[in-house]
Amino acid sequence: MWVDRFVKLLLPREDHFFELLEKGAAVTVNAGKLLAQLCTTGDAAGRDVIVKSLNDVEHESDAIIHEVYDALNRTFVTPLDRSDIYSLATHLEDVVDLSHATAMQLRVHAMDDLPEGARELGELISAATLEAQAAVALLRDLKKLSDIRRHCTQLSKLEHDGDEIYRARVGALFRSEKNAVRLIQHKEFLEGLERTLDACDHAGHALSGIVIKNA
Repeated sequence: MWVDRFVKLLLPREDHFFELLEKGAAVTVNAGKLLAQLCTTGDAAGRDVIVKSLNDVEHESDAIIHEVYDALNRTFVTPLDRSDIYSLATHLEDVVDLSHATAMQLRVHAMDDLPEGARELGELISAATLEAQAAVALLRDLKKLSDIRRHCTQLSKLEHDGDEIYRARVGALFRSEKNAVRLIQHKEFLEGLERTLDACDHAGHALSGIVIKNA
């Protein structure tokens, strides 16, 4: 381990990765905000506009992740472990992909309304993306590891809160919803939101790994 660190001190580092990770985190925040807005928008036309915006954000995220992968292949010495960069960038992209996929359910399933709990889960997702962005911004200065850890802890808490909401709302659906189609629509939409929140927490795990390695 100390040999690797010594070699890294002697070779030039490519700090462009910090910019790419920050761009990825910013796009994730945009996706989280749009998904939260979708969960509070009542009219179909307004929802359709948000879905289109999420489609654009998803394309932007794809471009960033391809740039990260290309840079990893071209760079000999990276400012962080290349496996950590890969993991974090991938989990950030997962948040965007899942946000987009969840929003697309409105079209695919021809949904007229959203389930109870969608608003709360959407708010948690938006809050989680902000936590992830704040942590990513601190990676340039690894002396602030305790602050990164604090954001990771908050991500875990938000994910736990989301699990509680998800279980409660799905349970209520099975107890009260008599329309089988509507039951499936609402259950799968809640599952999409829950998976998106899980992806935020997975980004937090990647950040925690960076903290552990650089402590």
